[in-house]
Amino acid sequence: MRPQNGSTSFFFLTVMTRRTLTTILLVALLLGRIPAIAQPQTIDTSDIVILYDNDVHGAVEGYPLMASLRRQMRQLTPHVALVSCGDFLSGIPYGTVSSGSYLVRLMNAVGYDYVTLGNHEFDFGLQTLQQRVGQLTAKVLCCNFSCIGQNRSIYPDYDIRCYGNRKVAFIGLTTPHVPALSTPTFFRGSLCRWLYTFYPTALDSLLQCRVDEARQDGADYVILLAHVGIDDMPHLVASTSGIDAVLDGHSHSVIPHTILYNRLGKAVLWTSSGAYFRLFGRVVISANGDINSDLIPRDAVAASAASATAVDDTLAVIRQEFEKKAHSWDGHSAVALWCVDANNSFADCTLGNYFTDAFRAVAKADIAVMNRGGMRADLLQGDLTEGDFWEVAPLRNKLCLVEMTGQALLDALEMGCRHWPTLGGGFLYVSGLTYEIDPTVNSPVVTDKNGFLFRVDGKRRVCNVQVWNARKRRYEPLKPKRIYRVAGTDYILLHHGNGHVFNGVRVIDTAVCSHTKALLVYLYDYLDFIIGDQYMRPEGRIRVR
Repeated sequence: MRPQNGSTSFFFLTVMTRRTLTTILLVALLLGRIPAIAQPQTIDTSDIVILYDNDVHGAVEGYPLMASLRRQMRQLTPHVALVSCGDFLSGIPYGTVSSGSYLVRLMNAVGYDYVTLGNHEFDFGLQTLQQRVGQLTAKVLCCNFSCIGQNRSIYPDYDIRCYGNRKVAFIGLTTPHVPALSTPTFFRGSLCRWLYTFYPTALDSLLQCRVDEARQDGADYVILLAHVGIDDMPHLVASTSGIDAVLDGHSHSVIPHTILYNRLGKAVLWTSSGAYFRLFGRVVISANGDINSDLIPRDAVAASAASATAVDDTLAVIRQEFEKKAHSWDGHSAVALWCVDANNSFADCTLGNYFTDAFRAVAKADIAVMNRGGMRADLLQGDLTEGDFWEVAPLRNKLCLVEMTGQALLDALEMGCRHWPTLGGGFLYVSGLTYEIDPTVNSPVVTDKNGFLFRVDGKRRVCNVQVWNARKRRYEPLKPKRIYRVAGTDYILLHHGNGHVFNGVRVIDTAVCSHTKALLVYLYDYLDFIIGDQYMRPEGRIRVR
């Protein structure tokens, strides 16, 4: 295998740490110019073309375009594969409303060959995942999802397909951090013992075994369909051998074509198409063994798109079903509520304030928390529908109410701030509480091998934590030994989402309502159907020293 070396620099469009960003820029400077997104390739009839997506997250309008692109490639060569690198079932309301079934129907209409699993494929639980897998006509590949104590994966590790006289092995791999990124209790039994593993400490050796097996089965090329991302993939490639190309997802990175080197010093192509069908990925294996990749802009696909009748018809039916559920009028917002400040000017945000105010009011709690990763879009100014709230809160979580000590809250705030100034998915927005972050203090959080909070050891970066005293109408210092009534999603408070672990929690109500419904109830019952100027700007609930 000889990956083309016409361009070995890379550019990522993603949220990342300063250290990662610095490394990327240095590599780009050392290796040369940053490439354009699309590098048009000439396709020969003997070439093997692999079209791929990653992190679509329910962006349904992209599927007819993918079907058209697949048809165009088949006019150039009979050797075309269509694959997905995960996170296709969940992320926007089309996934939430149907528990992923809308997306399965569309993917079947397009005609995918293989998919691997992303962490969001597990959003609706293992039973629902199994149902969706059974409905998919594509073959699901994932070599590192297993029951503990068993020597085989739950889904096939890889599959080999012949293209002319050449055999291509597709191996599926998901991030080993699924339990912390999904709902951890899905993977535990009644005694809180882990029932499943994603091999967080032995991923490279497991992958090497699967690559070796595929080679022994006669594969001429090994293509890794991965949902791993920029933090782990370079190390994983450097620790293995025998992989020819990596099609990657998870970090929403835009990687048109870059070269990594395996443990034997051989080149491995690495590519990723961003997210939401903004770009379409293409890998070409030529007759002489060269492997190249490019990313095709959405506009370029749309401009040359032929009708994809079956997919268009399926999408039309799905849209009709969805519209009936989503577009009833529910209120009005006088201001836009945002969840991400592009300039990182504030630690808190207006949408986070709305979420937590709603949770605290509806659950009648002292304090409410909301993780940043659960808010997926801004709430725009203007008339509101139920569908708008599904956009901002598409994940199926329940609002719950618990009692916990002030100390447990302090530890949770530290866990949420451990990546500051990067706002990770576990960063906590609050209501009924304020706190400060001291960025000069290194995070004292210690996690276990799966990324869950183990202990807080050392000087804390979260300080000056104040709790609202409703009776006295003022904020007062939080008391570590006092018991507080805390509202939040079951994902965070009960299921250890984003690695949060609350010790000594007493559950009062596991399902006050769905957390999306809480946003609507707050709008109806507490704001009289109008979100006003009180959410025009952050209040400074979270401050940086």
